[in-house]
Amino acid sequence: MIPNQANCNKHSETIMSGVNGDEVVDEHSKAVPYPYYFHGTVVVGFGRGGRKLGCPTANMDDSAISRLPPDFPCGVFYGFANVNHGEVYGMVTSIGWNPHFKNERKTIEVHILHEFNEDFYGAEVRAVLVGFLRPMAAFNSLDELKKAINKDVLVAKDLLSAPETTFYKKSDFFSQ
Repeated sequence: MIPNQANCNKHSETIMSGVNGDEVVDEHSKAVPYPYYFHGTVVVGFGRGGRKLGCPTANMDDSAISRLPPDFPCGVFYGFANVNHGEVYGMVTSIGWNPHFKNERKTIEVHILHEFNEDFYGAEVRAVLVGFLRPMAAFNSLDELKKAINKDVLVAKDLLSAPETTFYKKSDFFSQ
């Protein structure tokens, strides 16, 4: 994490309530040059997203993780993504070690805000991060984690409908 910056906007402060102020990364942070583009192949994950959390995720392969800058902060981000050059949807992405589950390896887990009829292991996901929602955290219970995820999704949907973010949906990156 990087130190909290005094210029966190009101929205970031609301999202971050209850978070240690010394560990806040916000969308004004220089740690992530927004927009941040990445891509990877979907691999089988831990099986928690859809089953335990009601939040299916496309887990990126190790090469996607290895392409992240070494100082890339962990956290929950929002942006847009597509699968195999298809339609672009909003998404929420977790990047890090998921302290609630005590992961021992860093992961990128993309929750695309669209209901797919089937799994798409082996598919390419292309994504653009346009902002930060919150730092990674260990929660007191699975229900607490589910509530945080639901809040992440609601906030992301709101932010992704803003004119300053919607133009990222039309990026040439999604068709490369």
